[in-house]
Amino acid sequence: MADYANAVFAVASYQSDCAPRQQALSLLRSRIGKVAQRRGFSGEQVSRFEREIEAAPVLQTGPHLHLLIEPDAFYTHLFSLMGLRARGRRCYISYGCSTVKFVERGRKGPAWLHIDGQAINVFGLSRSKMIPYSILGRNNGYSFQLQNVDRAGGETDGICRLRGILPAGEFPSAAEAIKAANLRLWRRYFDSQIDFLQLDDHDVADLIGDHLSNEQSWLRARLIEDISFARRLLDGIDRLSDTAWQGWLKNSTHFFWGCIDGRLFPLWLDDAVLRPRGTEDFRVEFSPAALGAALANGRIIPNLLLMFIVTSILPGVRVLGGSRHTVYYPLMRWAFGEALKSGDRDAELLAALTEDERPGAWGHRVISSPCEPFSLLNMPGSNGISSLLERFGQMRIEDASGPLSSFTEDPLWADLAAAFSAGALSTDAPEWAFS
Repeated sequence: MADYANAVFAVASYQSDCAPRQQALSLLRSRIGKVAQRRGFSGEQVSRFEREIEAAPVLQTGPHLHLLIEPDAFYTHLFSLMGLRARGRRCYISYGCSTVKFVERGRKGPAWLHIDGQAINVFGLSRSKMIPYSILGRNNGYSFQLQNVDRAGGETDGICRLRGILPAGEFPSAAEAIKAANLRLWRRYFDSQIDFLQLDDHDVADLIGDHLSNEQSWLRARLIEDISFARRLLDGIDRLSDTAWQGWLKNSTHFFWGCIDGRLFPLWLDDAVLRPRGTEDFRVEFSPAALGAALANGRIIPNLLLMFIVTSILPGVRVLGGSRHTVYYPLMRWAFGEALKSGDRDAELLAALTEDERPGAWGHRVISSPCEPFSLLNMPGSNGISSLLERFGQMRIEDASGPLSSFTEDPLWADLAAAFSAGALSTDAPEWAFS
C-alpha cells in the first residue's frame, strides 16, 4: 500500500510550452495562495502551497467535504498522507465536493458521525433542515452541536474530547464549519509538518471567476465567449448515452447548478442563456460578466465537469478519486478532447492533453477498514496516526482494500464488465485516448 501511495503522488515537475495550460496553472496557483492566506496560513506557507502545486501537481478529489474523522474521508486522507510523506512533500491540497446534501443515506453524510458506537448529529439539525439542502448553502448559521441521537443526554468521553477540539463559533455554512474544523483535526492528529489546505466548490467558483475576469483565459475565450465549443462538449457527453458507457457521464446540468438558499437545481444552456426547466424564476446569460456576477453572489455553483476542467484538465494536474472516477474522469477528458478537434485553433492544448501521464488515478477508499477512526486515534497506548500509517502501509493492496464492494457491487461496473466480455468495448476504445 505504501508503494502504491508513493506512485500516485509521484508526478514530475510541471513543464509545458502550451500557453493555455501555463495560464490555467498560473490562475490555479494564485487562487490556492489566496485561499491559503484567507485560512490564516503564514506568508511562507502560502508560498509553499503555490510552489508545490506546480512542482508536484496532484490533487485529492475523492472524499466529499466531510470531517476528517468520518471513515470515507479518514482512510483516504491517511492514504494521501502515506504518499505525501514518501515523496517528502510539505503541502497537501484536497478538494471536497460541497454540493452534496447533509444526509447521503441513512445516518451517513456530512451531518453525521459515529463516536464510541453512538450516532452523532454534527450540527443538531432536524431532517427538514437537512434533506433539501446542500452543505454549501449560506441560508443559516451553523455550529457544532454533536447531539447524541442514540442516547439522549448522554455524552461519552469521545464526544467530550471532540467537542474540545472543534471550533465553538458559528459559521455561515456547514461547508465553512467543516473546513475550519478539519484544520484543527489535521494539526491535532495527522501531521503538523505537512500543511493541509481543503478546497470546496466556493473556492472553485472563485477560481472560475478569476478565469472570467481575465481576457487571456482560455476558459473565457473558448468555453464561454465561443458558445459553439460549449455545445460541442455537451453534445459529446450526450452521445455517450447511446454507448456501453451509458450512465457513467451525463449532462445532469450544463456547467453550473442554480442555487437558491442552499437548494440546487439543474440549468440548461438555451441559446446563450442558462435557465431551469422547473418552476424557478431564474436565468443567467452565458457571458463572462453575467456568469461572474452570478458566481460572486452564489446564484450559480460550478458542476463537477467544470471543476475538473479548471483544476485538472486545463492546468495539467493529476486528480485522485474513487471507483467511478477511474471511468468518468477519462470520459470527461475524451469529451473535452473531441470538442477541441474542431479546426486547429486548439491544437496546442489538444497535444498537451495527449501527453499527460496518468492524469487520473484511483486514490479514494483504497484503504477499507470497519474501525471507527476517532476511537483509533485516541486508543490508550496508541501512537496515533504514525502507527496507522505503518500498519496499513505494510499491507498488500488486496488486504488493505477489503472486498472492493465499490467496484464489485456497483451496477455500472457490472454493466461495463458485461460489455467488455461481449466485445462491445475494449481497452483500445477511443474514449480511453485521454486516460
